[in-house]
Amino acid sequence: MSNIVTREEALQKAAQKLDISPSKYQQAMERFKTMRSYLLEGEYEGATAQSEIYLQGSFKLGTEIRPYKDSKDADYDIDIVCRLEHQKEIIAPKTVKHQVGDHLKAHGTYEKMLDDEGKRCWTLNYAEQDGVGFHMDILPSVQESWNTFREYYRYHSAIAVTNKCSDTGTYNWTPSNPKDFAEWFYDKNKTAFEDVKQAQKQVLFENYRQDGLFSDRDAVPNIHVKTPLQRAIQLLKRHRDIRFCNQQNEKCKPISMVITVLSAQIYRNESTIYETLRNLIDTLSRHADQMQPTFRFDEAMAQSAYTLITRTADGKWNIPNPTNHGENFADKWHEEENGVPHARAKAFFQWVVWAKEDFINIAERLDEEHYTRSLVSPVNNSNSLVVAQSRALSFNVPHRQKPESQWPVQIYYQASISASYNKNGWRLFSDGSSNFELCSGDPVETGKRICFKAKTNVSRPFQVFWQVVNTGDEATNAGCLRGGFYNSSGDCSFELGTKTRIEPTRYRGYHWVECFIIKKGVCVARSGEFIVRIV
Repeated sequence: MSNIVTREEALQKAAQKLDISPSKYQQAMERFKTMRSYLLEGEYEGATAQSEIYLQGSFKLGTEIRPYKDSKDADYDIDIVCRLEHQKEIIAPKTVKHQVGDHLKAHGTYEKMLDDEGKRCWTLNYAEQDGVGFHMDILPSVQESWNTFREYYRYHSAIAVTNKCSDTGTYNWTPSNPKDFAEWFYDKNKTAFEDVKQAQKQVLFENYRQDGLFSDRDAVPNIHVKTPLQRAIQLLKRHRDIRFCNQQNEKCKPISMVITVLSAQIYRNESTIYETLRNLIDTLSRHADQMQPTFRFDEAMAQSAYTLITRTADGKWNIPNPTNHGENFADKWHEEENGVPHARAKAFFQWVVWAKEDFINIAERLDEEHYTRSLVSPVNNSNSLVVAQSRALSFNVPHRQKPESQWPVQIYYQASISASYNKNGWRLFSDGSSNFELCSGDPVETGKRICFKAKTNVSRPFQVFWQVVNTGDEATNAGCLRGGFYNSSGDCSFELGTKTRIEPTRYRGYHWVECFIIKKGVCVARSGEFIVRIV
């Protein structure tokens, strides 16, 4: 039986399913402490003092989720900084990188777990236990030089990270500051954390009293206390992983640090996840104006209107590390991918549109099971999380045509789809009074008609093309595996700035619809797939 809850309760339930269990967190911390002790034992030639080893990333910030890659759950990431006591000016980054790597290889067990050398890290893969795996990324580094960092003297823990260039195999230094970033994040989250800390720790202590994990309430680690900011970041990261799960667009998906730093900067101590998400997404949406071809850089306007994500006069993008302005989290946003300029910037702002559809444009009361499963779903009562079946579809079916085969694709604008159908029969009511709003992935019976409406911020004139893709045995047997494009003629009409397409529900299975906005022969916006599950 369906459990109708408020949207805040549904968001809370969905976010809780992303948490690492207290027992698995304890296991992860035991492995970190063992690794820390081993790294501290290392003799690194030329080092003037003992190394410093500490956590960074989501396990430090309380925003951990299990990654979702290649349409399945991946291992949890445990990120560690290994800062050797070398003077940056007299040591080569290659030397630092291999001093750490050689020490790991000297340990018989760790050598077997060690991956090939990565761009910045050494990675250890731990065996999966109880359906949950970990890998540990160890980041070799040294203290950043004072000359490089003195204008940001407030932040004294900046590091220079070893970086291996994939093209040339040479090594250089890149700036970072995870320790001070964590302190900055804690400061942004401090008021909300203090508001919920005692109550949440008490609940966790009571829930795990029989397991004996915690001796009392205060023994519950802070990482298990989640504020609306941390919950919002968890949900956004999982949503990002789902929306960019196919290999074609995964390279351009927003990185976790971009999501984290922007969310923390925007957060205003909202007391609910929904209000936090709404403020975040609305604020980020306003920065999308910089993607428009008509955008003209004006320094005074940029400083007042675009304070989080900026685009400079030469077209470069900037999202600075607030604790190290030498580090730009958007340094690759201007680069071209598959013939698309500013590919990562375009992917980011399209993702913001999707996040608005999935988190903000939802009813005040909804089916908890359906909504939660549209984000994450437990499998066989284990801690493993997967996306609901409708979200885990492979969209790369062979009969689906690629938009690049029809038009140049340069995504500058936004597009989205809404849908409805009449539960009582074939007829769709023009006034909408008896129409049932449909969410992507919702079940629909055969014998209905669905009305899809495309919305976009592209200025007129433009054309709307629709792609309708069928899958499943019934469509296959009927010879109706459509995957092409339809223009706005025929059964499409123009209504109040939207374009509309009517589609019947004939074949059981998973299908999807996507709209493409064409202006002057160029595809300038696309909606993403709207999934229809016909039962």
